[in-house]
Amino acid sequence: MRRLLIAILVVALGWFAYWFIVARAAQSGYEAWFDARRAEGWQAEYSELHLRGFPNRIDTTIDDIRLADPETGLAWTAPFFQIFALSYRPNHLIAVWPNQQTLSSPFQSIDITSDQMRASAVFAPDTRLAIRRANFAAENLQLTSDAAWRTAAASLQVALRRTDDDLEAQSTRYLIALQGIGVAPPAALRTPALPETLSALDLDVTAGFDRPWDRRALEERRPQPTLLAIRTAKAEWGPMQIQIAGEVVADDVGYMQGELILRAKEWQAMVAMARDSGQIDPFVIDGVEQALRLFSSLSGPGEDIDLTLTFKNGRTYAGLLPIGPAPLMVLR
Repeated sequence: MRRLLIAILVVALGWFAYWFIVARAAQSGYEAWFDARRAEGWQAEYSELHLRGFPNRIDTTIDDIRLADPETGLAWTAPFFQIFALSYRPNHLIAVWPNQQTLSSPFQSIDITSDQMRASAVFAPDTRLAIRRANFAAENLQLTSDAAWRTAAASLQVALRRTDDDLEAQSTRYLIALQGIGVAPPAALRTPALPETLSALDLDVTAGFDRPWDRRALEERRPQPTLLAIRTAKAEWGPMQIQIAGEVVADDVGYMQGELILRAKEWQAMVAMARDSGQIDPFVIDGVEQALRLFSSLSGPGEDIDLTLTFKNGRTYAGLLPIGPAPLMVLR
């Protein structure tokens, strides 16, 4: 019995030492990350960083966090941010956001509120922390911009998975799925004839990038898109429906290249809604309406749109007709 008690005591002391070492390493890593950002000219501040969770968890809470990247102009502030992990699986993290936070860019500031916002992510167990898979969920999400718009969603879920889970591989392609439930467009776009929320908002895409998404995405530059293979991109609002499918890549400059199939029902209602909102220049709306009428005529009889958009040499074509520049596939 005495030997058993000694063995239990040794194991307990060993586990305590292990937890302390892992917790201290985590705290040092977070502090070093903030120090490195400040050295690069970021605003990277917090009032307190503390860890709890002994014996099996490493639960980190960062209070009064403020991050601002001078290169992109993006900034984020929150009263706290939490990162949870099991001490024996430190590469599997759960992140928890507060009910209120603010995201800013050079163009606008967005107040974000939610009943719950959290994510789960699994990273490669190395210093680069390349993401292998992740899930994000928000409930009763509301976005309010100082640019005079507001939108909301009863539920928003996003799932991401690297296409190759081999730890030795450096895959740069990711399967991404998004589903929005009860998504309410900005009030300026609503009309009495339409329901308050979309009946469907779904995205299923494979996205390729020039390098993996890892810690360098925050510390250096964002990985840039090289491929978008869209299996489904669908939005339905009352009688209006938009669907997009196809595959495009980025050329050497970053312009979209490839083909997308566009299907739209009740596009006239979309134009009328944009015109009634008063948020878009009437001259622009007139041009869009003329283009959509042309697309509709190219699609065949009827008022719906069903055509292929081709992107090549920096231009966009509807059939053989050039209609403008191709979009740039660039992330700030």
